[in-house]
Amino acid sequence: MAGLEDRVIDDAVAALAYGDQARRSPLPDQRRRDVRQLFRLVLRCVRAGRAKPIVRPSEQIAAHSYAAGIDLAEVQGAFTVLAEVLWRQLAGALAGEQLVQALGLLTAITGAGKDAMARTYVALATGDRDGEQPSDEPAAAGAGPGESAESVVLTDVVGQVGIIILADRAIGAEMASRVIAALESLRARQVRAIVLRAAPGMDVWSAGHDIGELPPGKRDPLGYDDPLEELIRAVRTFPAPVVAMVHGTVWGGALDLVLSCDLAVADETASFAITPANLGLPYNITGLLHFQGRLPINVIKEMFFTAAPIDARKARQWLLINHLVPWDRLESFTLELAATMATKSPLAIAVIKEQLRVLSDYQPIAAQVYERVQGLRRQAYDSSDYLEGLEAFAQKRQPIFRGT
Repeated sequence: MAGLEDRVIDDAVAALAYGDQARRSPLPDQRRRDVRQLFRLVLRCVRAGRAKPIVRPSEQIAAHSYAAGIDLAEVQGAFTVLAEVLWRQLAGALAGEQLVQALGLLTAITGAGKDAMARTYVALATGDRDGEQPSDEPAAAGAGPGESAESVVLTDVVGQVGIIILADRAIGAEMASRVIAALESLRARQVRAIVLRAAPGMDVWSAGHDIGELPPGKRDPLGYDDPLEELIRAVRTFPAPVVAMVHGTVWGGALDLVLSCDLAVADETASFAITPANLGLPYNITGLLHFQGRLPINVIKEMFFTAAPIDARKARQWLLINHLVPWDRLESFTLELAATMATKSPLAIAVIKEQLRVLSDYQPIAAQVYERVQGLRRQAYDSSDYLEGLEAFAQKRQPIFRGT
């Protein structure tokens, strides 16, 4: 890579020049120096064989850029363009397993660098807004100058891998619609794999459905047009592999979302719980089919009937996740896995994924059986138990269920 320095920098600067015409950006000489600095940071990581050396310099670059009033997207854009140029150069110079390893390391390095930049912008923006020192946990990951502090979803692209970042704990209508929009945007950019993850620093991957948005009885709380149900369908029908990268706890409907991803990678901090029984919420047939397609029936019953979380090791044992890796390898491992899939035939993967979805989703049910089940579900969500579950959750107390 060292021998490619001038060529890579020329290509990256040329690509960035198109965007520079539409906004206030560094002068050409400054832009070249910035790109060269990033290239040498990446090269240092490549020589070390790990992504960690990129983190601290990226934080420093972000701090200077924030002070200069430069948008986070512009700072990260240089990283993205540099990664794409390096991707092309490596694809032309390497092949086979050597190429896969090189692209995986490159993805991990640039991903770690951009994550560090985002964290820095979040901390600085939070401190400016509140007039106090920023906390360790971002309120809205990715919020920088000119960006709403209420951002709940961020996207990134590294090579041919799209990354969607959930920056809020609960999945409400706004978050669900933004993730769906992000999927469509990344589809238009022809990415070949997606990584779905929580924002860096969050100890909850997702708390599941926003309970405050559930209807208080007299209406199916998990109907076809429910926002989380729409998001799950979007993930299941997306034509490229979607990989859940799980750090922290996964609750309720978020577990349905993880199971609806094509693969799941977790670290030892992960735990998983499906909790409708804590709310008196009758889960729907479609959601149960998602679990039945991935887990043995006795495991499904234990998880639903107890609502107890299972740790990462048991999740791996029960095949709920594909890989369990150390926390400091989670990001690099997941991005490398996604980058590997991105090198395969996108047409073949798309049709295989769709066939598997159809085969796993298509379970014919007699009309009278479906109507009976829906009647039972209606009794549950019209019951006082369901209202008690919602009230207890809002009041942060244990519910008292009476079976009525």
